Amino acid sequence: MAGSIIITGLLMLLLFLIVMPGTKKPEDEGIMVSFGDADDGAGVVEEPVTKPVEETYTPPASTPKPVKQTLMTQDDNSVALAEQKKKEKQERDAIEQMKKEQARIAAEKKRKEQEAVDKANAMNGLFGNGGSQGSGTTTGTSTQGNPAGKGTSGGNSWSLNGRSLNGRLVSPSYDNDVEGKVTVNIRVDASGNVLSASIGSPTTISDSQMRNAAIEAAKNTRFTSGNGVATGTITYNFKLR
Repeated sequence: MAGSIIITGLLMLLLFLIVMPGTKKPEDEGIMVSFGDADDGAGVVEEPVTKPVEETYTPPASTPKPVKQTLMTQDDNSVALAEQKKKEKQERDAIEQMKKEQARIAAEKKRKEQEAVDKANAMNGLFGNGGSQGSGTTTGTSTQGNPAGKGTSGGNSWSLNGRSLNGRLVSPSYDNDVEGKVTVNIRVDASGNVLSASIGSPTTISDSQMRNAAIEAAKNTRFTSGNGVATGTITYNFKLR
């Protein structure tokens, strides 16, 4: 019993002196932190890694074109109205000028016709008929009466060189209330009959019914006989009823 106690005591002593110091855990040394301004105390600083910047293409913003707006002001309206009036006046002046020119041409034509009539009357005086209407009779193929072949009858006139009117001019029948003149060109055979008739100049009536009536009246008119075919005119003067 005593020996056991002694051995146990020794073992406890050995455990305390040898084993226990070897099993003591060493203390951590820790991390050194510098609170000063020295460069050595800054520690290791990791440099940040810079990622490459990806370049993306951005199209330039389009600049809107200025829109030209036409603003109609009162002054513009006045100018446009003035231009319109000026244009209308020019058109009226042109029409008026054209009418004057047509009137001048008509007057000149009428003057020339009157001169032709005066010359024919002068020639008629040279033949000694004294301005008679050219009435006469015929025997055989000889021609008597007005050798100039010109005269009036019933307000109308005729002209046929070398022939006279046999009887009187046939008046055209018409219903229209028209005033003017219709000249008919005629061709007369040797017996005094009208072979053909057509509208001639001067003629101031455009109504077709009046013209046809004048042509029919001319075809029914008879002249004295003569040698061959003679040409002339019959002028019908229409008056308002």
